[in-house]
Amino acid sequence: MKRLLASTAIALLAVIAPLGGVEAQGSPADGLQALKQGAYGDAIRLLRPLARNGDPLALRGQFYAHFETGEYVDAEAAAREGVAAATSGAHALLGQVLMATGKLDEARTVLDEGTGVNDASGAAHARLRLALLEYTYGDRERAYDLFDGFIDFYNGSTALGYQDLAAVGVAMVHLSRRVPALAHDALRALDEAAAAGATDHRAQLATGRLFLERYDAAQAAESFRAVLAENEAHPEALFGLAMVARLEGGGGAEGPLAAALEGNENLVEARTLAARIQLMGGDRVGALEEIERALDVNPADLSALATSTAIHYLSHEQPAYEDGLARIQRLSQAPTAAYELIAELTADHRKYADAVRFAEMAVAVDSTAWTGLGLAGLNQVRLGQVDEGRAKLERAFAGDPFNLWFKNTLDLVDTFAEYRIVHSEHFRFLLHNSEADLLEPYIVPLAERAWSDMAARYGYRPHDPIRVEVYPRHADFSVRTVGLVGIGALGVSFGPALAMDSPSALGRGEFNWASTLWHEIAHSFHMGVSNNEVPRWFSEGLAVHEQRKANPEWGHQASPGFVRALAQDELRPVSELDHGFSHPRRPGEVVESYYQASLVFEVIERDHGFPAIVRMLEAYRDGRSNREAFQLALGVDLADFDDEFDEFLRDRFSAAVRSVGSDVEMAVRDLSSARDAVASAPGAFGPRMALATALFAEGQMDDAARHFETALELFPQYGGPQGPHWFLGRIREEQGRLEEAADHYESLLALNESHYEGRLALVALLQELGRDREAADAMAAVPFVHPYEIGDQVALAEMLEAQGDMSGAVVARQAVIALDPVDRANAYFLLARTLHRAGASGEARSELLKALEIAPNYEEALDLLLELRSSTGTQGAGTADPRRLQGALMEVVP
Repeated sequence: MKRLLASTAIALLAVIAPLGGVEAQGSPADGLQALKQGAYGDAIRLLRPLARNGDPLALRGQFYAHFETGEYVDAEAAAREGVAAATSGAHALLGQVLMATGKLDEARTVLDEGTGVNDASGAAHARLRLALLEYTYGDRERAYDLFDGFIDFYNGSTALGYQDLAAVGVAMVHLSRRVPALAHDALRALDEAAAAGATDHRAQLATGRLFLERYDAAQAAESFRAVLAENEAHPEALFGLAMVARLEGGGGAEGPLAAALEGNENLVEARTLAARIQLMGGDRVGALEEIERALDVNPADLSALATSTAIHYLSHEQPAYEDGLARIQRLSQAPTAAYELIAELTADHRKYADAVRFAEMAVAVDSTAWTGLGLAGLNQVRLGQVDEGRAKLERAFAGDPFNLWFKNTLDLVDTFAEYRIVHSEHFRFLLHNSEADLLEPYIVPLAERAWSDMAARYGYRPHDPIRVEVYPRHADFSVRTVGLVGIGALGVSFGPALAMDSPSALGRGEFNWASTLWHEIAHSFHMGVSNNEVPRWFSEGLAVHEQRKANPEWGHQASPGFVRALAQDELRPVSELDHGFSHPRRPGEVVESYYQASLVFEVIERDHGFPAIVRMLEAYRDGRSNREAFQLALGVDLADFDDEFDEFLRDRFSAAVRSVGSDVEMAVRDLSSARDAVASAPGAFGPRMALATALFAEGQMDDAARHFETALELFPQYGGPQGPHWFLGRIREEQGRLEEAADHYESLLALNESHYEGRLALVALLQELGRDREAADAMAAVPFVHPYEIGDQVALAEMLEAQGDMSGAVVARQAVIALDPVDRANAYFLLARTLHRAGASGEARSELLKALEIAPNYEEALDLLLELRSSTGTQGAGTADPRRLQGALMEVVP
């Protein structure tokens, strides 16, 4: 089904203040210009006398000079003076600051009074602010009636100014939440407002927020930066950039957020975001402290209250959670946004079933809460409840056809018709029809092996089969994980369901899909044992540790960026490691945090045994913090462990720290400059690699090898695709030093799980050296990196047959057929012959008949058919035992 996204998105404008009046005339101009430039003191000095004389533009400018810097007491005083002087728009301004400080009853009284003033524009803005108050806290039907009045206000006026047109636009935005077509009217009014000119940044800020809600980070950033171009310290624009950074997912929110709070320490939404960041970093105490500061400013702010309530819920503090929920419900008749935020926060902490419940609470109080309905559906899809989730998402998208999140998810679910469900004992695999035949024989035994290993290790057995979705298009996988394209992960686990890229989703040798699958299955066990309470750093690090337990070649490895961060004291301590995942401070920090976290578990298992890790998961299940889990399960203070782990890192990477330092540049340079760089820094890894690579390119193999060997001494843990081991393997092979070459290729693969060319080079060398069993084992791992080459599958089948491993050879022969070879008759014949040798003559006959259907005169096939017919005993009627067909595959997973 083709699903069209509405062309324009308008939302999240409840926070918009009335946006100005006519263009400033005369003396207010200097003060208003000072306001736009962020010279707030000058603006107040210039505008206050004019405001006291009843100038509405001066009053508005003075009010925002106080309001934007968090001087709410002064803003309130200025607005009260305006009300007393009957200045146009003063009631709306006073209502705004009273709402911003939680004085809701007084705000309602002031705004009710303002709607009756003998001033059409002033009354309209009071009605708008009253509508926003009712929408958030009071009678939502009354709010919609008030919003509806702006249609007549617009149609009955001929010369509306900037402020009036913006008010109409805001009203239309809210009406469009029930009648989506009205979004176009909202757009028209807001466009007309922009064309009418502005004396402040309120409209531009509103535009940025609009783009944020519609997931357009680039346009949002453009709007906020336009404000900052005039006022580089504008708190709300800086907050907007922090939100853009969160939307983009690459970190960097803390800087602009801190700057926003420096300019306005009372900016409640910034305090709330700071609390969310601390919460994602595992610091629930710090998050609560931030929220308390926000609630000190506005005790009625529903986002702050929802965040506080979610923190108590996630901390198993039931009385405090119930009290927070009751406060929200007392304040608002329909707290949909609060319930939706709690749903988002619980989903952020991978409690997806809880997220469904909270999102459904939003729908229960307002059937048009499309965001809540969509969140419920999305989280049901995450839990593998696809049919139920899809039904909710369809309804949500019908109500909000501008929501890109809903559209992308629904479009993805539509493609599920292209997939096949494959059942095994403990899994349900969703495999694309185009590659299901190829992947099934590999993925099923691997997943079942992971399940058995981890069930024994953790003492936990998932109640239901785990759903595994494998996507041949990376964009589809990205949508599955967060609802938006552009996410860089390869797999994700939701507990009872997981999703990952198929090996076809990326280029050859870009990732090891078997290692990724093992990692994600590990998450299902971690979340199960901990009842979804495990922190992300813990689960990610432990999953990488599990990869290495399955196969020492698997999992993240040390990178130059990681060593540089260690050398420059930029690695976070274990106690703060969650921030490395949720709010990275530099490019590459997320990937480096995976590796760092995995080493934590190497240390814990070495010193305390694996059962201690299980005890830590159980401590998280019981609501314990990181510090408490370390103390209870290990008897170790977390601060002491931070010091111990730092010492461990510096000891292990001592050589690399000295050689990498601040220079990780390995780009190939001209030979002369490369020699100069090494002469200047002989102990530096980057320049040494650059020189060695330049020498290799010039064909100076002996000199190149000498420098590559030195580079290995400088950074022995480096396994990059163009690292020393790869080049030394090629050089030694060319020199005929085959055993050394094989050693280098093996060392490369021990540090790089997805090096396709290196694995094939190793296979060829091992065969040449007569180490055929090792060559077959090495070749058996190739399909876990790239299973799509017919030649590789043929070679694997022949090697396994030569070793007498007919079960594994059968899988490879089946893979050849799944890849649609040119000579299908020959492929069926070879599969039949291998099945016959495996003792599965019945299946062999079936495959042989397929070959003869294509080539009736195929002489070798006819001969084999005669042989099969003459067979007697159980072999003649035999069929392949699936358990035997899995045996050879598991040989490559120690």
